[in-house]
Amino acid sequence: MKEISDFSNPRKNMFGAAWLAFVALILALALPLASHAQDTGYISGTVTDKSGAAVVSAEVVITNTAGSLTRTTTTNSDGAYVVAGLPGSTYNLVVTAKGFQKYSASKVVLDVAQKIRVDVQLTVGAVTEVVEVTGESVAQVETQSSALTATVTGKQIDQLMLNGRNFTQLVTLTPGVVNQTGSDEGKVGIYGNVAYSMNGGRTEYNNWELDGGDNMDNGSNATLNVYPNPEAIAEFKVLTSNYGAQYGRNGSGTVEVETKSGGASFHGSAFEYLRNEFFNAKSWDQGRHRNLTPALTRRPETILPERIEE
Repeated sequence: MKEISDFSNPRKNMFGAAWLAFVALILALALPLASHAQDTGYISGTVTDKSGAAVVSAEVVITNTAGSLTRTTTTNSDGAYVVAGLPGSTYNLVVTAKGFQKYSASKVVLDVAQKIRVDVQLTVGAVTEVVEVTGESVAQVETQSSALTATVTGKQIDQLMLNGRNFTQLVTLTPGVVNQTGSDEGKVGIYGNVAYSMNGGRTEYNNWELDGGDNMDNGSNATLNVYPNPEAIAEFKVLTSNYGAQYGRNGSGTVEVETKSGGASFHGSAFEYLRNEFFNAKSWDQGRHRNLTPALTRRPETILPERIEE
C-alpha cells in the first residue's frame, strides 16, 4: 500500500503552518527586547600631563552613579578618548596611567543626547595617590555641538500639571515651539496628536525618538507609536535647529525621549492618578447660589433649567 505523503495531509499542513506562525510571533516579540537602545550621548576628552604632552594608553573608566553601567576605554596616540552610546545620567570618571596619580571626577551630569568634553591633566606620582574633582568643577558647557536644544527634566515631568497625562504637551516649554494640536487636553494612542511647530517648521516634519529609536507613526506623521507614561520617562530633549546628521530623517525639530533604567539596588515608585468632580472649581453661578447642583455631576442630556428663588 502506498504511503500518503505529509504534504498531502491537510490536517498536518494546517498544524505546521500554525506552529510556524506561532514561532514567528515569538521571535518578533523577542527581538525588540534583545536589541539595545541607541543612546546618542557621549563623553570625550584628551588626557595630557603637566607639560601638555599626550598620555597614550591611559585607561578611562566611566560608571553611572546607579551602578548599572560601566564603560572602559583607552586613549589613542593623541591622548584622546571617546565613550559613546551613553544614556542621560550622572557619571563618575576615573583615569589611570602608569607613572601618574589616579584622576577621579565624580557627579559628571550628562543629559539625554548631550555631548560633553572632559579634558584630564595627570600629575606625575604613584597610582595610589588620587586627584579628585567634582562635576561642578568639570566644564559642563557643550562645546561639541552647535545644536539649539532644551532639556525637560524628570522633575519637571513629575511636578508640572498635565491634562491627559501626555508628556508631549511639555515640549512647549522650549523656546520656538508652538502648540498646533487645537486641543488643551493631550490625548494618547490613536487619538493622540503631536502637531507642534518648531521654529516655524511644518508639524509633520518633526522627529520623535524613544531611547534612540524612531517612535513616529510614519503612516500619518501625526501621532506616535508609543506614548510612554510620564512616570516611565527620565527626561527628554527638544532639538530645534542645527542638530547633527544622525537626526536627518525630517527637516524640522527632533524630540529625544529617554526612559528610566534600573540600578544596582531594588527601587521603585508608586502613584495614583485621580480625577474627581469633588476637586473641580465651582462656576460663578454655583458660588452665587449655593443650592444649585453642580452641572459637572450630571449627564449633559439631563441638565434642566432651574428656577432660583431670591
